[in-house]
Amino acid sequence: MLPSVAETHTPNGLLRLIDSERVTPTMLRLAFVVDSPHLPFELSCPNQVLRLSPPAELPDGATSGARPPSRTYTIRRYDAVSGRLEVDVVLHGEGPFVRWALAADKHDTIAFTGPRPHAVPSFDADALIMVSDETGLPAAASLLEAAPAGLPVHAFIEIADAAEEQQLTTAAELSLRWLHRDGAPAGTTVSLENAVRSMDWPAGRVELWVAGETTEVRAVRRFAASERGVARPDIHAYGYWRRGRAGSPG
Repeated sequence: MLPSVAETHTPNGLLRLIDSERVTPTMLRLAFVVDSPHLPFELSCPNQVLRLSPPAELPDGATSGARPPSRTYTIRRYDAVSGRLEVDVVLHGEGPFVRWALAADKHDTIAFTGPRPHAVPSFDADALIMVSDETGLPAAASLLEAAPAGLPVHAFIEIADAAEEQQLTTAAELSLRWLHRDGAPAGTTVSLENAVRSMDWPAGRVELWVAGETTEVRAVRRFAASERGVARPDIHAYGYWRRGRAGSPG
């Protein structure tokens, strides 16, 4: 068992690990219960995030007091009755949270702050376009589960290969296309931008939700705004990581 986070710093909230499973070869689902809450859960919001802080990894002789590393993760699922909270983690890079997730045992604890709402489309446009790599897939899956019946949703998800595809559930009219890198480094293919550029653009008001590598997110956002006339309030664009930085997939 890993050292308790309470031994290293005082958390704002505390999660206790109760289970873990591989959803795909590089996606790990962690199930927690809340031992100590921070903020209340907004059950009506389909996309909420937590900031998780694993125990600080201090070398021998180092002094304490430095702010611990932390990462923001989407709550993939929360059951208010049982208290079970699930977080999907993409196993990329060598960051402290990935190391913690791979080594953690049942009953290990981790500090957190939140939850807070994040990146929720209105769902009242004539169509919704969703664009993401695997880092945004947990949020995309949660949003699809909340999308209303009959809403046309066009989703483009870039992943490493066919083994990373997941079963997504929605009442919306979903057109889903998986884009496989097949060995190419993440953040280098431009496949998401190309897919959006080549699609049959929906009629009427279009809402765009895009998440993933920062440069690719900006390219899709620029195309939608400047070449397709998507209104600024209808664009929800979030750079989750940047190629070349520590902990990035590529």
